[in-house]
Amino acid sequence: MKLETTRFGSIEVPEDKIIEFPWGIPGFENLKKFFLVPVEEAPFFTWLQSFEDPNVAFLLVDPFLFFEGYEVELTEDIRKELEIEDRKDIIIQAVTNIPKSGVENATANLVGPIIINVRKRLGRQVILQDVPYGVKHLLFPKKRERDRRIAAG
Repeated sequence: MKLETTRFGSIEVPEDKIIEFPWGIPGFENLKKFFLVPVEEAPFFTWLQSFEDPNVAFLLVDPFLFFEGYEVELTEDIRKELEIEDRKDIIIQAVTNIPKSGVENATANLVGPIIINVRKRLGRQVILQDVPYGVKHLLFPKKRERDRRIAAG
């Protein structure tokens, strides 16, 4: 199916690439169908584009590449809702924000990861409880700290 998006222009979306989010995404509960668009020049990023609203896309990142020790414990209810049978059936992504100040200040929401069962094409954003994470973790904290040290002289 061909879809017009504001970010990617006209894009062909095979039916078998559509991921159903039965509960929507918090703040976008009315949107239920999404698909992934890889970022070729930065393969650790992926766009989650709404199929129903051409203006809605979320930049995702694999949090395990950036945050050593990051853990996501899925409840039995979430496992059932997403029909998860095996860990290898899912991908876990963090919603990323790149502010106008630049990619060096990019943050990831580690409290609300996006869980996608790629085999069943089901997804959900879960809100983790009682975790030491926040919603704005710097993706590149070492670069920011180095820049502060250089500026301090």
